[in-house]
Amino acid sequence: MAECTIKDIGGYFQVIDFNLEEDGFHEIYQKVEDALRAKRQDLLLSLASVGVLYSSHLAMLVRIHQLMHKNNLRFAISDISSEIKNLLQITQLDSIFSTYETAEDFKNSLKPDGEAQQAQAIFEWQITETKDDAACVACKGSMFAGEQLGQLQESVKDYFSIIFDFSSLQSMDSASIAFLDKFADNHAVSVSGANEELIEQFRQRLIYGKMKLL
Repeated sequence: MAECTIKDIGGYFQVIDFNLEEDGFHEIYQKVEDALRAKRQDLLLSLASVGVLYSSHLAMLVRIHQLMHKNNLRFAISDISSEIKNLLQITQLDSIFSTYETAEDFKNSLKPDGEAQQAQAIFEWQITETKDDAACVACKGSMFAGEQLGQLQESVKDYFSIIFDFSSLQSMDSASIAFLDKFADNHAVSVSGANEELIEQFRQRLIYGKMKLL
């Protein structure tokens, strides 16, 4: 039986040497816990060798995501087949998991190459209060899961109506889109200046109709 291994890549852990048809996959959660006790850092699971996931596998991924989120760390999945991508969309788990085309893309998101990429990785925002218990939030850079996103959530939670200005925003990850989705359930959310890529992400994650696009 091939047992899964949690390897320290240098700046993050990666799950390697596992087989979904063997018991090794179900050992991942315990191994992740053990790895985090030794060193707190993000985790990547590459599905390059996996074509299909079943409900038990999805349940394990959710448990890992919850563990990482509790520790304020990122859990990302890369190299996803079209079948798995469709499954994540159907189950709406694509709004929870951070996904990347390749493991190299995830690595680059942690260690930007050059000052231009580094500038894009920075996420900043500025809140301007308006009348009628509303606010406008101008966002800049790349919105990713982490301390900055948590601070933004805390800053806007008491506003009922809010306009997000995304004209200077380059990208968002799944956790950021999940934040918008949840926020739009109980608040009036409008978005201005979103580029075509962001709008397509909203459509794919079924939150396009929850927000007003300006």
